[in-house]
Amino acid sequence: MLKEYKNVKVNYEADAIIEINTKEYRIHDCIDGEDILVETEGKYPYLAKVLKPSPHRITNGCPYQRECGGCQFMHMEYGYELDQKEKFLQELFKGIKNIPPIEIIPSFEYLHYRNKSQMTYKLSKTKKVVCGFYEEYSHKLITVSDCMLQAKPSNEVIKEINKILSKHKIKPYDEKTKTGTLRHILIRYGYQTKELMLILVTNGEIFPGRNNVVKDILKLNLNIKTIVQNFNARDTSIVLGEKNKILYGAGFIYENIGAYRFKISPNSFFQINSLGMKKLYTLALSQADITNSDIVLDAYCGVGTISIFASRYAKEVIGVELSKQAIEDARINARLNQIENVSFICDDATNFITHAAKEKAHFDILILDPPRDGSTPQFIQAIGYLKPRKVIYISCNPITLKRDLNLFRDLDYKISKITGYDNFPRTKHIEVITLLELKK
Repeated sequence: MLKEYKNVKVNYEADAIIEINTKEYRIHDCIDGEDILVETEGKYPYLAKVLKPSPHRITNGCPYQRECGGCQFMHMEYGYELDQKEKFLQELFKGIKNIPPIEIIPSFEYLHYRNKSQMTYKLSKTKKVVCGFYEEYSHKLITVSDCMLQAKPSNEVIKEINKILSKHKIKPYDEKTKTGTLRHILIRYGYQTKELMLILVTNGEIFPGRNNVVKDILKLNLNIKTIVQNFNARDTSIVLGEKNKILYGAGFIYENIGAYRFKISPNSFFQINSLGMKKLYTLALSQADITNSDIVLDAYCGVGTISIFASRYAKEVIGVELSKQAIEDARINARLNQIENVSFICDDATNFITHAAKEKAHFDILILDPPRDGSTPQFIQAIGYLKPRKVIYISCNPITLKRDLNLFRDLDYKISKITGYDNFPRTKHIEVITLLELKK
């Protein structure tokens, strides 16, 4: 049954909240003030038609948006998306006292910026190997052939590999029967180096037809520098397993960010937006105002990107990261860039800083870029003992950032600046840089 809703009100995720039989539903891909037609029958009502489109609506967005759910803002002008993100941050942080005005910095590119592409596989009804993304809140696979956020060379590789997998009758993994070989394909791309890493994620080590598949992939001449088989036989939604087998090349690629060169391995964390990474770090370090006498702690340092960027300004930089592979890459990256004033420690960030506080270590500047879950109360409490002059908190999740900033209320720090950087255009996600300064 179709039902019309006029002048809808929309939340931050571009959902109109409607009521059907006293129950609320979210209708995706709407814009404030639109008149919409909703199909109300079925388990999940959906947008059937926009009757009165907003002037901010565009018609050349992603054709998979409504089913996929990975992008929330593909149906609107980019400038309007930035306005929505600014309003969201202003509303989110308004409960914290003395918050300065929040500035939003746009991305360099808002399409085809993702340096990491990952696809899940299945057999189509015609027995061809197809790939795509899971529908939101389900494991129903939406077949996608050309993602508008992934790097164009990665999309090209995926299309060609699908033909090769079908040719050699490589059976995709079936979640229900736990049979089949190929679970995922993951591609990492260096925008500056043009290097591609192909990772074939399989259900264990057995890969019938592997040599023929690799041989045909290399015939494509698509600048694939290395091919890796990753073993993941676990019953999990996590894409990569812990063990890799190099099938071709060195098992890693390089990417250049600004004046620096970085090694990227299959399992290492690397900022998803290579094009915006230099801008993000430049913004963060400009607020840190590091001097050549400063000792800097870079917590959750990954493969050492921020540490290496900070090294040119500081006396010494210490990077801390739990992942052994990331720390190995970080040390290689320091040698690769001939940087001698950076050291890397493999440890849990909270454990490291807690012990540093007990030992009364000295840090002038503290930079933290934690995962989406944010930091820990123990970590922030240790900052209160260490008392670095400035804290630069880089967050990819404003919700957990707000939670953590509230923990600074009892410490001797003031929030001097909050800057939103749109590192994830066309999605609801945004990077936030917060400057905290020790009160004088």
